Amino acid sequence: MAPKRRKSQSLSEDPHGMFAGMVVFLVEKGVQTRRLQIWKQKLVQMGASIEERLSKMVSHIFASSSDALLEKVDSARLARFKGKVLSYQWLEDSLSSGEKASEDLYTVKVGLDEDGRDNPQQSTPKKLKLSPNNSEAVSFESGGDSDASTLVTKTATGLEDSKLSIGQTVTSPRTSASVGNNTSLSYSPPDMNKNITEIFGKLINIYRALGDERRSFSYYKAIPVIEKLPFKIESIDQVKHLPAIGKSLQDHIQEIVTTGKLSKLEHFETDEKVRTISLFGEVWGIGPATALRLYEKGYRTLDDLQKEESLTHAQKLGLKYFDDIKQRIPRNEVQDMENLLKKAGEDVLPGVDILCGGSFRRGKSSCGDMDIVITHPDGKSHRGFLPKYVKHLKDMKFLREDLIFSTHSEEGTDSGVDTYFGLCTYPGRELRHRIDLKVYPRDIYAFGLIAWTGNDVLNRRLRLLAESKGFRLDDTGLYPSTQGSGGKRGARGTATLKFDTEKEVFEFLGFPWLEPHERNL
Repeated sequence: MAPKRRKSQSLSEDPHGMFAGMVVFLVEKGVQTRRLQIWKQKLVQMGASIEERLSKMVSHIFASSSDALLEKVDSARLARFKGKVLSYQWLEDSLSSGEKASEDLYTVKVGLDEDGRDNPQQSTPKKLKLSPNNSEAVSFESGGDSDASTLVTKTATGLEDSKLSIGQTVTSPRTSASVGNNTSLSYSPPDMNKNITEIFGKLINIYRALGDERRSFSYYKAIPVIEKLPFKIESIDQVKHLPAIGKSLQDHIQEIVTTGKLSKLEHFETDEKVRTISLFGEVWGIGPATALRLYEKGYRTLDDLQKEESLTHAQKLGLKYFDDIKQRIPRNEVQDMENLLKKAGEDVLPGVDILCGGSFRRGKSSCGDMDIVITHPDGKSHRGFLPKYVKHLKDMKFLREDLIFSTHSEEGTDSGVDTYFGLCTYPGRELRHRIDLKVYPRDIYAFGLIAWTGNDVLNRRLRLLAESKGFRLDDTGLYPSTQGSGGKRGARGTATLKFDTEKEVFEFLGFPWLEPHERNL
């Protein structure tokens, strides 16, 4: 009997598509089934063919990590393979940008010795080519987990265009021994392009102050991508393939690397109106509309604002402690204050879960403020906790001034979430720092953790993905939404789906799981 011919998915809707000519072998371990199905569909639709075995025809192998790769393909076979071995992230980023990303930046390294055997103890730094126009290799060490360290780059990108059909009926959530992942591994990107990221950071603040969130967000998305590059940008050709770097930002980068400055920023910094509105917008509690109104009333400096009687109590505090609030908090001090908050919480309510989210949980070396997310495992003892906790922290001289204080847990309104925004001090100092305390019922705690860990790029992608599947996502839950009309979003349902952990939310949405330190997108 003739041997069965192996199946090969060679049909495609566009034989001249982006992946035309590619013959791929997919290592399925470590990849969610739904995501794998999407990738297979996209590959075939755009001209690639998929082999079920690693044959001589294969030009590309995709794997989630070197460990997964070596479980499927023996090292001797890999040593003979002449094609490319890439991370699935290459496929994700290519689909996101609409054009093939540079393969050199996504190579999966496995560390084979001269005999083609796996050498897990190999300590030689991983290498990559800077760009198609620069063959010089540089060392790269990932700041991520063990899987991430096998990849030359790991820029997570959402599947906003995913149209998976997911039912709205969810079985009881799986029980988890831990309430939340308190991972706080250090996030240490190479950041070899501060000349660019610092200018983009200034533009973020300017556009936010002007109320232009769209432009502000475009720079916000670009900064982490540039931060992670393990080389100094010297030519625009080195960044053309990168996600979140469109034509306009490429032009900005070209101007910065060529001249050392950006004319757009210089224009903003010399424009009195823009400069003043930007300055006022940095005061806590003053938004773009208020900043513009204050400018139109003739105010030009922060000292001028001291005379304005219409400022709220919170805005006056933001003005009074403007310089304090602007100072970033070193990571070790945030760690000390998190420990203090946990101990104080135990004094008030034994068993309470208190975690510092935000940039601290994402592993950053310093933080602009502290985002504290709180719950209790029994699902009921959190009610009424926040007022007692705030009083205790004030008695300790840790909390100093109140900005916002609202409680809903005992009445059951506003999803039962209690909120405190205020100013605190590191023990032994008078310098004020911003702190937010959010207390969530246990059954929606996962949503609070996701929202208050961030970053903004990830949160926006998750919201868009949820909307594409007929849901509305916020820090209190994932709600079925009604069908909108005239291009408007549908109304939010009244009951949220229930999930026990952040990971379950990611899985339900079909978004790849990211540890907290991987969320600096």
